[in-house]
Amino acid sequence: MSVQYSVAQNGRISIGAELGLPMGDFADAADMGFGGSLRYEMPMGDNLGLTLTAGYLMFGGKDQDVSGVTVKGADWSMIPVQVGAKYYFQEQQNGFYGMVELGIHATSVKSDSYTTTYYGQPVTVPESSSSSTDFSYAPGVGYHLANLDFGLKYQMIATSGSSTSYLGICLAYVLGEK
Repeated sequence: MSVQYSVAQNGRISIGAELGLPMGDFADAADMGFGGSLRYEMPMGDNLGLTLTAGYLMFGGKDQDVSGVTVKGADWSMIPVQVGAKYYFQEQQNGFYGMVELGIHATSVKSDSYTTTYYGQPVTVPESSSSSTDFSYAPGVGYHLANLDFGLKYQMIATSGSSTSYLGICLAYVLGEK
């Protein structure tokens, strides 16, 4: 008796291009982000897939006007690492699906040194940076078509003191056959 393994039994890897549209308080501080992701999906039964996703996103900062003083926006970079599940409404790795992901976002915020004017006097603001790792979760929907996966998710990051969330849009190329 011989045992045969297919790519579907062993899972599939996808490489995606990502856009992030900041929402809530985060939209006040950051512009649209972009980046990429790598996902492994393991089929479980007829309609369920378990996922492991890692990526990198960059968001440019928005300048703020505070009492007549321009404060330069900080740049944000995020490394999400999440596990999740996809439920396909038609068949495994085909058609519409709903998904949920849980994990962490490692976030770095950096602002460069700059000079601004305060009551007619030049003021130099020093470079600053900070980083944190926070719990994150995201519900989403998508459509899987042959070797393409289109996804839309609402990503929420549990930070203290403010809300950090973005609408994630992904177009991924899936390697291998179903």
